Amino acid sequence: MRSVAAHLIQLAVAVCMLSNAHASDAPSPFSLSGFGTIGAARTDKDARIFRSSTEQESGARTNFDLSVDSVLGLQASMALSSAIDLTVQSVVRKGVEDSYSPQLTWGFLRFQATPEVIIRAGRMRTPFFMYSDSLNLNYANPWVRPPVEVYSLNPFADLNGVDALYRTPIGATDLELHLFGGKSTLDVRHGSAKLHAIRGLKAALSVSGLTLQAGYARSNLSVHWGDPLFSALNTQLLATGNEHIAQDLSGNDSKASFLSAGFQYDSDRVLLIGEYARRSVDRYTVSSAGWYLTAGYRFGPLTPYMTVARQSQTAPVTTAHSGIAPVDGLIDLFNATRNKPQRSTAIGLRWDAARNIAVKTQLERIQPGPGGLGIFLSDNVLDDLNPGGPVHVLSISADFVF
Repeated sequence: MRSVAAHLIQLAVAVCMLSNAHASDAPSPFSLSGFGTIGAARTDKDARIFRSSTEQESGARTNFDLSVDSVLGLQASMALSSAIDLTVQSVVRKGVEDSYSPQLTWGFLRFQATPEVIIRAGRMRTPFFMYSDSLNLNYANPWVRPPVEVYSLNPFADLNGVDALYRTPIGATDLELHLFGGKSTLDVRHGSAKLHAIRGLKAALSVSGLTLQAGYARSNLSVHWGDPLFSALNTQLLATGNEHIAQDLSGNDSKASFLSAGFQYDSDRVLLIGEYARRSVDRYTVSSAGWYLTAGYRFGPLTPYMTVARQSQTAPVTTAHSGIAPVDGLIDLFNATRNKPQRSTAIGLRWDAARNIAVKTQLERIQPGPGGLGIFLSDNVLDDLNPGGPVHVLSISADFVF
């Protein structure tokens, strides 16, 4: 993926340079833009490692860490005809195994079938959340990062497939319907996961500064763990004749569904945002739900805001037990390490320092648990059973577009 994304960006730059050379002859069919975030975060507990995504294997402790939120992206578009264009986007940010390899996040052909209907094919963002398209473009969001209590519920970011968007006004209201299908893959900590046969629908209504959104998707799910805890537990289950429990932990035969609903009210001064999401699976990982509410008020270029959020488990990976105390202890620990419950309160300030630059600071009080460490990592796996008291996270970032 590194070479593909890098070559695509090089091609886009070369094409844009060529188009600029002929700008006097005709309007250029090419465009190139970019975005990024320089962010730093720290906690008040060295034993609790904060990260912005469950894909990250390291993060911020009591010293400021620049890797948690920092990102750089480039996007190129090329009009092939009056109705067809190509869009490519590549992003560099910390991912699995602390890699900074460029990732191809967009790479699709877009066809304007009618004035109301757009059809796309290729790689797009999975439209599971209200802010899915701007997860890397932090400048478009009020927070330092979207609340992880909701946005960590479905870490699958890339949809390889097709979608169709229908937009039309209904009186003073704008209606958008988004039908999508395809597949997605994900490298997770010590493992991998796939969504097969994704099919979903998302709807949005917008009127007078208020936007309402709701979506639902179903898919087949494969998850293959490879961490030491899973290996030890799987070995014990097979050795004690509990293959049926082992089949709940890893494999190719799970069904998954994802539901989300949200609203945004944005007037000249008042900003109100709320979102709820629920992940339901029948094996391999926990089923969970999360929500957040954000309220902000603009004073010229300054927007102070407050967010409350929560994620909780609705079902563990497995409810089965072997009746053997040491094995059941490992099952409980395995369930806890896959669970990400937490509740948080955050206050923050966004300063629009220039037309294309936003500086943000955010202080969060996060209580992990019960039954897991939330978004945090720890050097001691037993901490997942006893997450302890709250952790405070201070984040500072500068978002920009160009």
